[in-house]
Amino acid sequence: MSVRRVAPVLLLVVTLPLFGAKAKHSSRPPTDLHRVGDHWTAYNPPAPSTYAPNAKTYTVKSGDTLWALAKQFYGNAYLWPQLWESNTWITDAHWIYPGDTLLVEGEAGKTAESTTTGTTLSSGNTSTQSNTNAPLPTVSLNTAAAAPTALGAEADLYCWGYLGAPSEPMPNEIEGFEDTEMLYQQGVVDQAMSVRDGDVVFIKGGSATGLVAGETYLLVQPGDVVTHPIRNTTIGRHYDFVGQVRILCTDANRATAIVTQSCQEIYIGAKLKPLPQLPIPIARVPDLPTICDSATNQHSGYIVNSKGFIFGLGVSDLVEIDLGRDDSLQPGDVLTVYRDSPIAGQPRQVLGEIGVLTTESHTATARVVAMRRAMEVGDKIEMR
Repeated sequence: MSVRRVAPVLLLVVTLPLFGAKAKHSSRPPTDLHRVGDHWTAYNPPAPSTYAPNAKTYTVKSGDTLWALAKQFYGNAYLWPQLWESNTWITDAHWIYPGDTLLVEGEAGKTAESTTTGTTLSSGNTSTQSNTNAPLPTVSLNTAAAAPTALGAEADLYCWGYLGAPSEPMPNEIEGFEDTEMLYQQGVVDQAMSVRDGDVVFIKGGSATGLVAGETYLLVQPGDVVTHPIRNTTIGRHYDFVGQVRILCTDANRATAIVTQSCQEIYIGAKLKPLPQLPIPIARVPDLPTICDSATNQHSGYIVNSKGFIFGLGVSDLVEIDLGRDDSLQPGDVLTVYRDSPIAGQPRQVLGEIGVLTTESHTATARVVAMRRAMEVGDKIEMR
C-alpha cells in the first residue's frame, strides 16, 4: 500500500514573490489573493487553533520552499510530496505563502528516520546532507506494520534510465564541446572525448525544436534494444540518463549549454529530453508472501532488464519490468518476484519484492526492496 501518488510537477514550491532556483519559468502565481488573519494567501488554510494540541506545525516564512522544508523536517528534499500530502489545502504545488501554517507531522514526519532509507543524514550547523548511494535495507519477513519508506534515491531516478520506444524522436543533441584544456588547438577537430560537470557544450537544435534558455534538460544516451527474456519479442530500447544540461542561450537552430550534472562520461551525440520532476515514491513495503499464500491474480509480468548483472539480483539493484501505467501500475506500488517450480503442482518460490520508481506506458523501473533469494532477469512479478 502506498500513500497518495503525486503526478510529476515542479519540485520547487516557492513563496511569493520569488521563484526558487530550479522553478520553471512557465509557473505563474495565483492572482486571487485574499487576506487571512495577518497575511495574504491564495488558499483557505485551516486556522492553527484547529490542529491537535500536540500537532507539529510550521509557519511559512519568506523564501521557504516545500523542497527545502522537506529536507529540514524529513531529512530528504525529495520527500516534498509527503509534506504536500499533509496539507491538501495547497491546491497549486508551485506556490506557498508566508504566514500560512503547515502541518509537518504525518506519516513521513512520524517515521522520518525510517523513511530516509537511501539517505544518510549528517549533522552540521544548519543543514543536512544526503547520501544518494546508501543502500535500502533488507525487509524482514515478519516485520509488523512496516513504516512508510523511500523506495529509492535521487540517483536511481535521474542516473539510470528507462525503457522506451526503439526509435523515440529526440531532435536535439550535443554536437560539440568547448574544451577549456585544448583551447581550440589548430588542426585538432576532436577537441575532447567527453565532458563532465561545469563544461560548456554546443547543441544541435534550438528554439525551433523546443529548447528554452534557462531550462534544464536530461542528457539521454540510446542504448541496446531489449528483447523479452521469455517471449523473445522486442520490448523497446533502454535509454541511459547520462547527465543534465542547462541552456545558456539559443537561436532557432543552435544552443549553448552547461553541464549541471553528470552521471557518467558524456559524449557527442547525447540527446536532450525535457527534465521530468520525479519525487521519490514512498510506500509501506508489505511482508513477503509465504509459501502457503496464494497468488494475487493481479497483473503479472517479468523482470526484463537490469542495471549491471542479469543474475544474482538483490536488495538495491535496479530492474526494468514489462508492466507500466497502462497496466494500472504507479510509482510506489510494490510487486512480488517469484519463480514457478519446475515440478508441476508444487508451490512457486517467492524470491523478493520490488518497488516501482517510474513508469512508462507498458514498462517501468523498479528497485529491489526485499529478498529471500537472488533474482534474475526472466523471473516473474505480480502486483500486490
